[in-house]
Amino acid sequence: MKTGLIGAMREEILLLEHDIQNLKVHQYGARKFYEGTIGGKEVVMCLSGWGKVAAASTATTLINVFNVDQLVFIGMAGSLMENLQIGDIVVGDQLIQHDVDLSRLDGFHGIEPPFYKKFRFPVRQAAQRRALEAVKQFTYNLHDDKYPNINKQYRPKIHIGAIGTGDQFVASQKGKDKIVERHPELYCTEMEGAAIGQVAADYNVPCSVIRIISDNADEEAHSTFAKFLFEDISKISVEIARLMFV
Repeated sequence: MKTGLIGAMREEILLLEHDIQNLKVHQYGARKFYEGTIGGKEVVMCLSGWGKVAAASTATTLINVFNVDQLVFIGMAGSLMENLQIGDIVVGDQLIQHDVDLSRLDGFHGIEPPFYKKFRFPVRQAAQRRALEAVKQFTYNLHDDKYPNINKQYRPKIHIGAIGTGDQFVASQKGKDKIVERHPELYCTEMEGAAIGQVAADYNVPCSVIRIISDNADEEAHSTFAKFLFEDISKISVEIARLMFV
């Protein structure tokens, strides 16, 4: 199985380049694609950049050019639920574009929405299970002190639930409350996952999304996001990504 591995930022994923054997680097448009094997398993890794368009473009290239069999996204997200703490890990069971609102079209009878009426994409159980196994192995290794470069106090909880996607960095309680009001089932908010979910649905390719909580999507989000990014995220996300190829 060939995996298309995506991250939005360099800190989230590109350190894994050193693990790729038989590495070939390809340039398509603005993006570089790192192709090779990890643990004997085929991988094509790419830095997508922020937002739904960037994520969708990356996923489409991975499917059409590199013929990947599955898509995996790993990165950070803002918490939308009180029981999620910074550092906790969410494995998506569905991916929802929370900033799409077609409710005003409901009164126009006879109009058939093209492709999708609801921008809600379930994660296939097999893909979700593979992602969850990698995250569980990561937390197991943490308890066994197998990661000396990760703070020994870090003990994340694992959550399975809906991940929300929108083209906005949510950094206010008002903005957070607005999303939760429309989608109370969402565990966290980010900017890429459900766009990849839509492309995966278009091409009937399984995908999974793993998100590490970096902030609470409130007025403190900028500072906590930056602190988590530069101190922890590259260590955590890369270790989880490695375990997808064990």
